[in-house]
Order: sequence, then structure tokens, then C-alpha cells
Amino acid sequence: MDILILSIFAIVTGLSFLEDHMSAWQKLILLFSICIALICIATFKPMTTADAANYEKYFYFYDNIIIETMTEPTYIYLSRLYISLGFGVIAIFLTYALIAIPTKLTLLWHLTPFVFTSMMVYVGIYYPMHDVVQIRCGVAVAFLLWSMIPLQEGRYLWAAALFLTATLFHYSSLAFLPILFVGNMEIGKYWKWILGVSIPICILLYLAGFGSVNLIPGEAIEGKLDYYKEVSDTGADEKYVPYKQITFLAEFAMLYVFIFFYDTIHRHCRYAPILIKVLALEMGYLIIFADIEVLGKRLHDLFGMFNTISFTCLLYVIRPRYVARTGLAVFCLFHYIVQMLSKIYFH
Repeated sequence: MDILILSIFAIVTGLSFLEDHMSAWQKLILLFSICIALICIATFKPMTTADAANYEKYFYFYDNIIIETMTEPTYIYLSRLYISLGFGVIAIFLTYALIAIPTKLTLLWHLTPFVFTSMMVYVGIYYPMHDVVQIRCGVAVAFLLWSMIPLQEGRYLWAAALFLTATLFHYSSLAFLPILFVGNMEIGKYWKWILGVSIPICILLYLAGFGSVNLIPGEAIEGKLDYYKEVSDTGADEKYVPYKQITFLAEFAMLYVFIFFYDTIHRHCRYAPILIKVLALEMGYLIIFADIEVLGKRLHDLFGMFNTISFTCLLYVIRPRYVARTGLAVFCLFHYIVQMLSKIYFH
């Protein structure tokens, strides 16, 4: 499985260096071909893949009261439908892949002119995490990413509808709510200061021992929260410190690059206000919920899909462009190899 994904990563990395000289039709044909390959991998993954056994259990025992409490209604209803039709768990893998992957690739095509550079980040970091492993998150984040378009255009009801749809696929989408209220606000001097100090403040609160459990209201996710706490407390050899992780440090540096070069980036990317705020929000969640490591990582990774767009903005400020592409390729490859050696996705 790792070999297949790394092969596609190598292909899209090569295409990213050529895309400035490719026609739209060439890009579309290649994008469609890669989309089919990604759907097949996500559908026919081995059941030893992380979370696959859990999804199989949720599928066949959807009427169990504990599973029903922890699992979103869309998965429950689809499981009930497919079992009544005589299908197995592969049917739900295919359904989620058909919803999530084409939607994301279509959005990448719409949101950035550097579609293969964006796919390099997607395939290297977020595809195995979302569309192969955390498939409910994979669908949810597709709708959250989609909501950025009507939100930027001021069509708030449509953005809210997409947000609610994402929530039906994964409850953690509720954490996106702040973006619906402030996401499309222009980033002026005061917003730059707020974004600039937000992460250091979160780190100080973390060092002061600020707890996050009482920040999560409501009984709807109580079972899932208990599960995250149990997983976080099991088998942890040492305390998780998010700001010591190299990927976090890279995102931290990128946040300040985006703030400093905001005017340049915004001239080329009208979604810059939302993208930069999402980047700050995902990093903030990782720190605030570090005491429940699994939850913090899930929230951070859920919104990480927005990085497939925001990271391509480096091409607007770093010249020649192949320098930025090379840096992103190395970063994504390093991230994937770390996950591969840790057997995070595939055993």
C-alpha cells in the first residue's frame, strides 16, 4: 500500500514541476486518471489498514448502542441500507471514496492554478490520513473545503448547509464553526496581530497546564470524547508536546510567512483570509487539546486539507517556483516516511 501511494506521490511531484507548461486538457486527463487510482486504493485497501477493522465493526453492528452513540448518522444509515441490500463493508468504502476524492480534486482544480503542487501535499499527507484511514473525516473535510467558496462570496446559507452536511459525516466538523463567523473578514493590521500572537498564547496556556476537557459541551459527542481520552491514555510512553513536532514547526513558520506576505498572496488568491485563519485554528486546536492527544491530532488533521491550497501560496512569494516546489516535496515526503516507519496507516 505504501509503495502504491508513494508511486502516485512521485508522479504528482513530477507533474507539479511541469504544470506551468501544460494545457488545461492535459491536466484534466491526468487528474481524472489519478482520481480513479486513488478511489481504487481507498476502496480495496487491506483490512489491516488502521481503522479498517473498526469501520467493519461499525458497519455490521451499527445497531449496537455504544457504536450508535459514537458514530455519525450517515454511516449508520448507509450501513443499514447496504446490509439490507446484501453488500459488505467494501460498499461503504467505495461510497465514501466516490464522494470525498472527486469532490476534493474538483475543488483543488477550482481553488488553485497549481493543481498538481496542491495534489503533492494532498497525496503525501492528507490522502492516506483521510481517504484511506479516517474515511468519515475524509468526506467531512471535502464539504468543509467546499464551504470556503460560498463563505468567501458572502453566500452564508449555502456555506452553513455545507457545514451541517460535513457535521453529519463527522462530529468534529463542529470545530469549524468559528470560521463561519470570521473566516471571510479581511485581514488588516489588527487581524495580523491577532493571528500572530494566537499560537504563542496557546503555547503559554499549554505550559500553564490549561485543560481542554471542559471546553467540549453537549452530550452528543460524549461517547466519542470518552473514547479519545481512553486511547490517549493507553500506551503513551511520554507526554505529547505538539510544538516540538517538526511538522508543527513548519506550519508555524508558514503562518508567519503568510502573515508577512499577506498582501502579495491575497492579490493572487482571494481565499487567503480564510486559509490563513484555518491554518492558525488547526494549530491552536492541536495545542489546546494536547492533553487529549488523539482529539487534538484529529482536529488538526481534519482542517489540514486546507493546507493543500494554502501551501501552494508559497509559489507566489518564493522565486523561482521550483525552489518552493522542491521544499514542499521534501516536507511531504519526510512526513509520509515518518508515518510509514511508525506504521501509523498500514501495518
